[in-house]
Amino acid sequence: MKAKTYRIGEAATLLNLKPYVLRFWETEFKQLIPIRTQKGQRMYSEQNILLLRAIRHLLYERGLTIEGARKVLGQYEEIHGSITGPEFPGPEIEAFCAGSGTEKPLYGTEASGAIDVEEIITELASLRDLLITGRH
Repeated sequence: MKAKTYRIGEAATLLNLKPYVLRFWETEFKQLIPIRTQKGQRMYSEQNILLLRAIRHLLYERGLTIEGARKVLGQYEEIHGSITGPEFPGPEIEAFCAGSGTEKPLYGTEASGAIDVEEIITELASLRDLLITGRH
């Protein structure tokens, strides 16, 4: 069975965005690579749609800048190895970016939107210790 794909207009409607936003995000997020038809038309896969939802969440709901969203997606790639593989991004990327799943996002989640620097320093120190000792 052939995987479902969406034309740019369909994807934009599905995500409640304008097509020009999707085209712009292609230039800003290296992981977002729609399929191109022989005529050059963009076709978005289900994986592209999940990635676009995550990007939209990071930018519009979390209020991150494009650079901040790139960093979060980069963190996701470091942890999971890929965003662009055949099984990625799965629903876990939405949970990761939203902070609603079992995974804790690596950026601030306080109601004010401020990042807790002390918490980050503590977490980084803990990770450093794990790397040094090699224990989980």
